[in-house]
Amino acid sequence: MIRLECTRGGSNKYYELDLKQSNGQVIVTGFYGAIGQAPKEHPIYDGDNREAAIAALQRKQLEKQKKGYIIVGNGTSSPP
Repeated sequence: MIRLECTRGGSNKYYELDLKQSNGQVIVTGFYGAIGQAPKEHPIYDGDNREAAIAALQRKQLEKQKKGYIIVGNGTSSPP
């Protein structure tokens, strides 16, 4: 799980990226919302190619960083 937060310019939001692999299936999910609030879920990738899943995760991470998000955590915790 990678957690990004954006608190500049009056923003107070987060975006988490989660990659799970099970039975040959790879799923990348984004969780987002205001810090301290329940997350909303956004599917990013659902398929059987781990490399494509990682590439999709990295694209979304870069997209968020370009919008001012910074990485504040990188671990294996579940979404809030």
